[in-house]
Amino acid sequence: MMLHFQTIYTVNQGRSRLKGNRYDSPWHRHRDDGASRDGDEMSVFTFSKQAQAESQCNLDHCLTVARDHAMSLLVITPNRIQVGGDGDGPKAHNTADVLFTKSWLREHNDWLESTSDIAPKIEESQHGQFLDFYTYRRSVCVQEHQGVYDVVTGQRIKPRREIIERMWALGFAAYRGRPLTMARPRWAGEREELEEITALADRYWTRRSRSDAAKKLVSTFTSINRYCAWPGAW
Repeated sequence: MMLHFQTIYTVNQGRSRLKGNRYDSPWHRHRDDGASRDGDEMSVFTFSKQAQAESQCNLDHCLTVARDHAMSLLVITPNRIQVGGDGDGPKAHNTADVLFTKSWLREHNDWLESTSDIAPKIEESQHGQFLDFYTYRRSVCVQEHQGVYDVVTGQRIKPRREIIERMWALGFAAYRGRPLTMARPRWAGEREELEEITALADRYWTRRSRSDAAKKLVSTFTSINRYCAWPGAW
């Protein structure tokens, strides 16, 4: 099976423009995309059922492939797919090879008309690994299916603390947002680094107004914590 994307994108774009009432904005008037309220209403009405079905297929396919490769966590949004698991080895690479075949990536990149090819990236820690695929068009799933899923049960995980703890167990902070996503180490830091800086920030918190070193240390912690969360820094 290949991941669907074109109809999902059409419906997501139509929904977004209709919700935002963007048709009379100066930004929209200068775009030569031919979009109109009537056209978007017709597209959403005509293709919503197909987009819903294809989005569900994408979700089911991601869960099946992740399960087949002993992965444990799936994050899916209109723009992103992340699949994570514990341990080392080629699990994330094998998952990526099945989900994002070379022929599919060629088709997707041709459709994007991008000057640079988009491909999945693999992140690894001492505790786990995940693949991260991001596309700048909202073409992976419809809003109703986005979320963080337990791969074994196929159920969406809703408590944010549980999600953060599950990501942390794999060695990664959670990137804030709805839904939470796994933060690449270059965005936040390695788990051991974050544990250390959290402990230091807690130790020097009361001294931040009396010491420039303490102030900068705490500032570094808070700046990362603005966009990332982990146990002890919810």
